[in-house]
Amino acid sequence: MNYVGLHVHTHFSLFDGIATPEEYVNRAVELGMPAIAITDHGTLSGHRELHRIAKAKGIKPILGLEGYMCADISDTRDKSEREGQQDLVYNHIILLAKNQIGLENLNKISELSWTDGFFKKPRFDFEILEKYKEGIIVSSACPSSVLVKALEEEEFALAKKYLSWFKERFEDDYYVEVMPHNEPHINKYLIELADEFGIKVIVTPDCHHVDPSQKEVQEFKLLMNTHGKFVKDATYEKSKKKGSMMERLDYLYGEDRQITFNKFDIHLLSYEEIKAAMESQGIDRPDIYSNTILLAETVGDYGIQEGLNLLPVQYKSPDKELAKAALEGLVERGLSENQEYLNRLEEELQIIKDKKFAPYFLVVSNMINWAKKEEIMVGPGRGSSAGSLVCYALKITDIDPIEHNLLFFRFINPERNDFPDIDTDIQDTRREEVKDYLVRQYRHVASIATFLEFTGKGIVRDVSRVLNIPLSDVNKVLKTVDSWDDFCTSKSTREFREKYPEVEIYGEQLRGRIRGTGIHAAGVVTAKEPIFRYAPLETRSSTGSDERIPVVGVDMEEAERIGLIKIDALGLKTLSVLKNTIDIIKERDGKKIDLLKIKMDDANVYQMLSDGYTKGVFQCEAAPYTNLLVKMGVKNLNELAASNALVRPGAMNTIGKDYVDRKHGRQNISYTHQVLKQFTEDTYGCILYQEQVMQACVHLGGMSMSEADKVRKIIGKKKDAKEFDQFKEKFVEGASKFIAPNLARDLWHDFEAHAGYSFNKSHAVAYSTLSYWTAWLKYYYPLEFMYSVLKNEKDKDARTEYLIEAKRMGISVKLPHINDSDIDFKIEGKGIRFGLTAIKYISDKIAERYIAARPFSSYKELEEFTFTKGNGVNSRALQALRSIGAATFNDNPRNDQEIKENLYEYLNLPEFNITIPSHYYAFIQDIVDFEEKGSYIFMGMVKSIKRGTGWSRVEILDKTGSVGIFDDENTTIETGRSYLVLCNDNRIVSFIPSDEIKESSHALVKFLSYKQLPYKDDEMFVVSFKPRITKTGKKMASLTLADTSRDLHSITVFPTSFAKAYMHIEEGKSYKFDFGKTKDGTVTLEDVHVS
Repeated sequence: MNYVGLHVHTHFSLFDGIATPEEYVNRAVELGMPAIAITDHGTLSGHRELHRIAKAKGIKPILGLEGYMCADISDTRDKSEREGQQDLVYNHIILLAKNQIGLENLNKISELSWTDGFFKKPRFDFEILEKYKEGIIVSSACPSSVLVKALEEEEFALAKKYLSWFKERFEDDYYVEVMPHNEPHINKYLIELADEFGIKVIVTPDCHHVDPSQKEVQEFKLLMNTHGKFVKDATYEKSKKKGSMMERLDYLYGEDRQITFNKFDIHLLSYEEIKAAMESQGIDRPDIYSNTILLAETVGDYGIQEGLNLLPVQYKSPDKELAKAALEGLVERGLSENQEYLNRLEEELQIIKDKKFAPYFLVVSNMINWAKKEEIMVGPGRGSSAGSLVCYALKITDIDPIEHNLLFFRFINPERNDFPDIDTDIQDTRREEVKDYLVRQYRHVASIATFLEFTGKGIVRDVSRVLNIPLSDVNKVLKTVDSWDDFCTSKSTREFREKYPEVEIYGEQLRGRIRGTGIHAAGVVTAKEPIFRYAPLETRSSTGSDERIPVVGVDMEEAERIGLIKIDALGLKTLSVLKNTIDIIKERDGKKIDLLKIKMDDANVYQMLSDGYTKGVFQCEAAPYTNLLVKMGVKNLNELAASNALVRPGAMNTIGKDYVDRKHGRQNISYTHQVLKQFTEDTYGCILYQEQVMQACVHLGGMSMSEADKVRKIIGKKKDAKEFDQFKEKFVEGASKFIAPNLARDLWHDFEAHAGYSFNKSHAVAYSTLSYWTAWLKYYYPLEFMYSVLKNEKDKDARTEYLIEAKRMGISVKLPHINDSDIDFKIEGKGIRFGLTAIKYISDKIAERYIAARPFSSYKELEEFTFTKGNGVNSRALQALRSIGAATFNDNPRNDQEIKENLYEYLNLPEFNITIPSHYYAFIQDIVDFEEKGSYIFMGMVKSIKRGTGWSRVEILDKTGSVGIFDDENTTIETGRSYLVLCNDNRIVSFIPSDEIKESSHALVKFLSYKQLPYKDDEMFVVSFKPRITKTGKKMASLTLADTSRDLHSITVFPTSFAKAYMHIEEGKSYKFDFGKTKDGTVTLEDVHVS
């Protein structure tokens, strides 16, 4: 005798499921079950995964749902407003698909639950269930079902009413469930009623984890999802005195917490386990087990297919239509007479035809060209599709792949089965219009679900939070690692792992399991038939809207496996900035700027970037990128694209240093063989791009382009060691015809070493084009560009940076005024005026009401309007207006000192007259990154100063946070003022008021200003030398040095070395130094060499 698990929750049951479909299938096989069901809460997302794995393991998959049933889906009263069992809400019920028709109907019921019936959870009612009942098996479900709830309240008449309804409509396809964790008297009631109505009874485990080993980690997930609160005074250390982990969790959170499965065995029980559990309640009926097998036997094949051709094709011959459109596109581009382009086009079209991809290209082309016709800004390209001439001809992209030596095989490999991925950036303010067009054009359209997993170093934080491990310890250890693997292997985490071993144990168990869902940022799928026939449809909440967005309830890979191909349309703010800039230029000057026709080799633009003036420039404005541009300098698009590759983590400190040194002549350029020179000359012999690895494999290693693309994918990962070694041997054998075998092996090792950093050149060129466009507009139309940047930026901290940049550029930035400001920023003359909503406490509605009532002739009139009942504004808004001078009138004169003091509070401006060169920010760090050890340069406003004997504690604030740093007792730093601060080991060693930086000759300013510090061999630049007196009256100093990489080093000068240092060291100059180190790792000055 055996039984079948028919009530099973995987990790797709987001709230309380932990096991994967594969784990359940393996467990079912181990237990000898002939079948296994999947019945997740409210979702069908795990169906295909379980179906595929079960089929492969030779057992029958049964696809189902534990749905939420209500009396009427139009009833949206809260649970608290309902009374009694007939006033239903969120009652559980199990639906199992009996065959292909049943699966379609189950998909339809689920779709309606998420669309028409959604109210906090996806719901369906009796009417929907009856309408789509064909092919559906129903069972009565758990203690949260209508039947068990009625029995718990001893409303037997109501229970019989439900049984009668289900029996009448589903006949022998309705079953009553009993469970080991039901109360014994409930199970007995259920059996008695089922016998009375002639309904078969089945036993189910209602499992939420696969076996007892997952009980604890599932409890961890429950505590995360219920936001469990710790018992007062409960600590991690005290919890260790308890026995098992479940006892520890009971101690930390209390045994009566919101929800716990501690006392239940809700794993996939063996036959022996479930039989013993039921017999302990006095239930000894063989039919409750055999009925599960009989039910499973009634389930037929679902007809699930993969690789379907579901794209909506509107042409009889898509291949001919594509070829015609592509050739016409070449004519429009002026390239139809160029044989190289014609040959490349023919080759690409043949591959696309062989792979049956033409409909995909036509759908994407239709979408993009519609958008352009509607004057919706579309990016020049994104990802590997920029390497396709067909995409360029169709105007899907605006990057010429031949001009930039880009590879089609990086985009489509004829030997790979996966679909190509054409990523498209769309003006973010109009992205929904593009999606609406797809819906109108093709009808069956949905976004794609994403499933968020427990992954990365965030797992450390998750597990630590459950166990009440001190946050300070967690934050400290996470600063030393970048990933979960780093955490588990790094020496820097060993002490933490030894102190808190449970983090690694339970973190590893959580890793890779689903914790939540979302929406793919760019992807939608479109089909020629209703999507629910092939995949579940759900909805997700829309950001900033009450509407819910239809999504296909599987991820991108599963959708593609079905045949639902992703169409990418990612909203990109930069494109809205470009469009707004171009529109305002036309409005103000009558000029129509076509970015495709501007010069891409403008020296002024590249010089601006090389000087570090990158604020507002796409991708380039982050400090690491600005720093890189200043270091390397860029003179053309090739170099800008190289910077795009080099700025990636790890790249700059490896191949990047060679690139910069070779570019500036500090290192000789050499090539292992002249063949490599053909495609690495532009990058000074450095291999930065994946395409360069592919070209080396072809031209030096003798591989085909398809093989070279496989190398690109597997190199560095080494997931398939056998295939990896085969390609390595083939490359070395081929390359040895040109170079010595040892050089061939070395070159392969170089490929491996740089695999983590090498970049997609097609993407680099496309995005660098976008960077150049923004830089060009910033240089030639600064007012219009900065206005557009501000208009499209919603983050107040980022707006502050842009306002400061506008000020630096000579653009007049005018503070808000009640009579002159619009809701948002506006151009006023040759300057930009703040909008009213930039002011704290003034919402869009308040601003609109003030604007509708103006002009105000006096402060008194404004005050009267504010205090008049029913006008919808308040005294807090008036106070905010007054505090920053926006309510200045003859009867309320401007108070400059008051305005200065209130700028940060009400406009998020630390001090509005800050004007420093933009490239300084490459070396200025965010306060959020501050640590007590080391050297840091900050730019921030002084919020407060606390003084004590021999010290003062200065609290400095920037956009990322605040920090308290120590200074001398008699510091001259002032509150409310902005400073450039150099800090060593949590002490201020140099500071300059921000408004004095421009005129300052301080060594810190020199350090920030110099493009190349004045070094000689082995020298270091002195940024700061700050003497101080020890408690015993001896003299020592804090020395800050910069090395050739411009990294800062904090050096302690002890009294024994102080005299010579004080006599010879001058800030702003370079010297050779000898250093020592104390037992605690403090670097000390031993000697200074003066030439």
